[in-house]
Amino acid sequence: MRFNKILLLNPPYSGSRVNAVFCAGLGYIAQALKASGIEYDVLDMSLGYSYPALKEKIRKFTPDLIGISLMTYGYKESYALIGRIKKDFPDIRTVAGGAHISLFREKVLEDCAGLDFGVVLEGEKTIIELCQGENPDSIKGLILRKDTKAVYNADRSFIEDLDAIPFPQYERFELDKVFDKKVNALPIVSSRGCPFDCVYCPVKYAIGEKFRVRSAENVIEELSYWYAKGYCRFSFADDNFTLAKDRVEKICHELIKSKMHGLKLSCDNGIRADCVDKELLVLMKQAGFYRIAFGVEAGNDKVLKMLKKRESIAVLKERIQQACALGYDVDLFFLVGSPGETERDLQDSFDIALKYPIGTAYFYNIIPFPNTELFGWIEKNGRFIIDPAQYLDKYPILDNEPVFETDEMPYAARKKALTRAFKIMRMTMQRSWARRLTKWGVVGKVLAGIYTSTFMQDVILRNRFTRKLVYNLAKACFS
Repeated sequence: MRFNKILLLNPPYSGSRVNAVFCAGLGYIAQALKASGIEYDVLDMSLGYSYPALKEKIRKFTPDLIGISLMTYGYKESYALIGRIKKDFPDIRTVAGGAHISLFREKVLEDCAGLDFGVVLEGEKTIIELCQGENPDSIKGLILRKDTKAVYNADRSFIEDLDAIPFPQYERFELDKVFDKKVNALPIVSSRGCPFDCVYCPVKYAIGEKFRVRSAENVIEELSYWYAKGYCRFSFADDNFTLAKDRVEKICHELIKSKMHGLKLSCDNGIRADCVDKELLVLMKQAGFYRIAFGVEAGNDKVLKMLKKRESIAVLKERIQQACALGYDVDLFFLVGSPGETERDLQDSFDIALKYPIGTAYFYNIIPFPNTELFGWIEKNGRFIIDPAQYLDKYPILDNEPVFETDEMPYAARKKALTRAFKIMRMTMQRSWARRLTKWGVVGKVLAGIYTSTFMQDVILRNRFTRKLVYNLAKACFS
């Protein structure tokens, strides 16, 4: 069985708060296919493409394999889409990859009858072997169907030399519909894996535990490629960008020496406070980094220890203060209602959020993922309020509807805590926007209040059409 034409598909995410849900992983798969001489095309349905548009694309391109990227958020909608594809095009094989497959594995094929294959963890080598006609039974990292069962062929060894993987050039992606070069940051993935064991985090199950990095030279090559095409804003999407400090220092020194002027670099996915120091923050600022986020998660050492975060609140506070003093836009990430966390503990998080001149303190409704220690604890103690199949699909991290409860924070207290946390989040957001719009005087304060209001954030920006209108208006005013 050989596949010669592959259509890569990013499914729609109808409830998303953003204009498009960009998938860098598909870019890596596309580049691997190109390097192997395999014909491919791409359709990003998160841009608003309808199912009839997908059918027309399939008819014109005539693929023999359709590859879908799956996130857990909105997975039921994606399963339904795959079912429609299989019904209308029964002779075309389907394969899915992405974090959802890596986390749930065989269960995805058991629940989604339209899928023929699944690719676990890194997909570049697995998809090429599948397309080149290797015996599916022998391809590691592949899930396939045998009779009525879904069978996983065992893990594939991680790719150690990430420089050997061509970085994505998104040649068949509609980048202009996703990114405005003056406003939006292009994602850069410079490392893979997470060696930490935080009780709530599914990342190591989705991308692997072994930490590996691209060389500084390879990262600079990718940045230079996009800079030549007019891109100046880049966001490092790594889960542990600063874990290898020497590499970050080398990247920064190379950037400072380069002719890439006017770079705006950020670490929006969050970095660990114990993996940077003041000297590194200064160097990163000199190299063009202007925004960083810290995963604080909790406001005191007691809760951090329960979360197995392996960080101290003293170091977190020190790094936040240093980053703010250096002029960074600083965002903070907190969790609400971790096991063992009391309302008094949560107040410690609120105090940190309000103490510093940060951008936004994001407070998240903690979501238990299967395979994590948190999920196991809730399941063992029977503390689920909402069935996992329901909340995983909706992924209500910014909703004040609890999905589990604890002795320290039962349902009513948890709901109250979430409501309070979201008010604090909007307060920090409003302060940040008011600072940005200082030159507009009273009008700036009014606009900041309107933009960060509950109605704007939870009603207007949840609707695809009104969200696009607001973003276009903002670009016209502030870009």
